Amino acid sequence: MPTPTLRRVNVRRVREIIGVFYEIGFGLLIRQLQLQKHLPLRLRLMGRFRLPKNADVSIEDLHAEEWRRLPVRLRLGFEKLGPTFVKFGQILSLRADLVGPEIANELRKLQDEVPALPFSELEAVLKRELKQPVQLAFKTLSPKCIGSASLAQVYRGRLRNGADVAVKILRPGIDKTIGEDILILQWLARLLEERISTARSLRPTRVVDEFAEWTMRELDLLNEATHIAHFRSLLSDEERFYIPDVHWTYTTPHVLTMEFSRGVRPDDHKALKKLGVSRKELARTGVRLAFRQFFELGLFHGDPHPGNFFVLKNGVLCLHDFGIVGRISDATRRELIGCFLAFLDKDADAAIKHLLHIAEPERGADHRRFAADTKARLERWFYAPTPGRRLSQTFYDVIISGAGMGVAFPTEVVLLAKAIITMESMALDLDPKFDIINELRPYLDRAIKIELEPGRLARRTRDAALDANALLDDLPEAARHLIRLAKQERVEVRLNADEFHAITQEIDRQTDVRILSLVFVAVLLASSVLLHLQGVTHILGIPLATFGILASVMLGVIVFFKIRKGAA
Repeated sequence: MPTPTLRRVNVRRVREIIGVFYEIGFGLLIRQLQLQKHLPLRLRLMGRFRLPKNADVSIEDLHAEEWRRLPVRLRLGFEKLGPTFVKFGQILSLRADLVGPEIANELRKLQDEVPALPFSELEAVLKRELKQPVQLAFKTLSPKCIGSASLAQVYRGRLRNGADVAVKILRPGIDKTIGEDILILQWLARLLEERISTARSLRPTRVVDEFAEWTMRELDLLNEATHIAHFRSLLSDEERFYIPDVHWTYTTPHVLTMEFSRGVRPDDHKALKKLGVSRKELARTGVRLAFRQFFELGLFHGDPHPGNFFVLKNGVLCLHDFGIVGRISDATRRELIGCFLAFLDKDADAAIKHLLHIAEPERGADHRRFAADTKARLERWFYAPTPGRRLSQTFYDVIISGAGMGVAFPTEVVLLAKAIITMESMALDLDPKFDIINELRPYLDRAIKIELEPGRLARRTRDAALDANALLDDLPEAARHLIRLAKQERVEVRLNADEFHAITQEIDRQTDVRILSLVFVAVLLASSVLLHLQGVTHILGIPLATFGILASVMLGVIVFFKIRKGAA
């Protein structure tokens, strides 16, 4: 099988990446992908590939001890490979449905803190982006870096109008570096799907493509600035939350200038005490912020850990770092509301129905097993509460378990499930007696009232009417196209055994109903005729017509239940 082209990527970087994966324990996988020739020369000379050429080996053959150590080694390998892989690992840490909880938990330890580059290098980027000397734009700009991450560095300054600002500047050349690494990751993902059948269910190309989309958005700071402005607009009526403003004049794709905010982290209990802030009230504020995003706005902060919050002097919760933002459609948001209401009502069947409406099942998905597994999980939470068993964790476990049964969920829903866990964990850290259920019900009731507002219902009705009108316009052409394909014998219908059996059963049932209906009508007509016949019209003293009417009634009952069975 030919290897996908490497012409567009840095071959030296390919050797470095494959070499690191080899050293952290993926030698068998590299063999299976036929990538030995891409190993650095020193590793090829070590002669450690002694397996038969056609050996049927895979990563599953690793010794149990190797598996135990693999998550840690994978994290260390990602750290060694630099910013792209640190970011990739952080995204994978949110996808326990794909990599498993052990690897996901370890990848959460990835640190996005790297040594700062000299200020002169970032100053050159700033000058180029603002198209003017830094001294003209800023009254002061400290060369001391107050935050250094893999993608950008942050500095504190003051504008000419006296406003204190934080200036986020992308590292020079980072977009090119990450772009090349993403091409390599996409190449490796295609290889996995082509050469390892068991890897296809993990959808590696889709995972890498989603990662590429998220990361390329982060590399354009105008996206983050837009998110900030959007959140400020949506939450402008809230006195408990605050989002720093963007200074658009000094913001470009590579520079984000925003209002400087000073506060303490919500997990710094001593500092909160000095501020005189109620930890109990702060816990409720944080969770209310999350619920409003999830169930009302459909737009939510994708990484709400304590490091992305400040508590201001007045106890207001300040949110920042909008690099990762999740969006859910109105339809998905309504299904989530229904799902969580079912959780609170202890209605597992209704919860499963809503979950399946949200899911994106793969071909061959085992819906029955997913439903049975989910029902068992939910009923365990409903009726057998144990210390530490939380609603957020139960929901997250259900979401990530689906992938193993072909019932995958959209990335945004997985991100939301993880965000709920993070917010509940932060609330429990602030107030160990915090009960998320007490906060959830009022927000769900409020969300339902909002959904049923006349204005919103009118908009949905209007949109549905427009969709129906568009469908009517497209239907004739679509029907003609289907007929043309059928005439050309290019239409193929695939049914699995269960579907075929169900169809044949339904055909048999409908045939039985038709036959019984005809017999019913015939017997009823015959009984009517017998009522008017003279001669032998009684058997055992009972009129023949009575026998006919009784038979008609029995047949009518049978037909009725056959029809009911089909409708069920």
